Amino acid sequence: MVAINSKTRAAIKGYLEGFIKGLIDEYKGREILKPVSAREYLSRYSSNGELKPFQAAIIPPELIRINQFERGLSTRLGNSLEECARLIALEHHQDVRRGYDIEAKVSNSAFAEVEIQKQNYESAVNKKQEKPNLRQWKGHVPLQIG
Repeated sequence: MVAINSKTRAAIKGYLEGFIKGLIDEYKGREILKPVSAREYLSRYSSNGELKPFQAAIIPPELIRINQFERGLSTRLGNSLEECARLIALEHHQDVRRGYDIEAKVSNSAFAEVEIQKQNYESAVNKKQEKPNLRQWKGHVPLQIG
């Protein structure tokens, strides 16, 4: 069984290519001015906290731009992965939403079962044993929500 069909794979690839291209285009045109002097640099104004005098004094502008790109990528990556998950979920569900809040009550037995499974997993890791997985899992307590 293929985890992701070719149509979804193409949609994800297109989305990620657009995501990366947009990010590169945004930072490629960003100008980082090398300070002429400390006085000149400190006279600049930034409403969003982009003035970093110590970095400006010792790091070339090209490296500052690369650092800003990496930080922007890391910040936005969570949203892009969420969109990829949404595209995959559309293969199996008619209604898929991002950022959708759900409220439910979870039984104490469900919380207890989660704790037991976490402890089993951690124990296997600490003893360098094979980690438990769902295919081998027997005798589980079904989670009850409601």
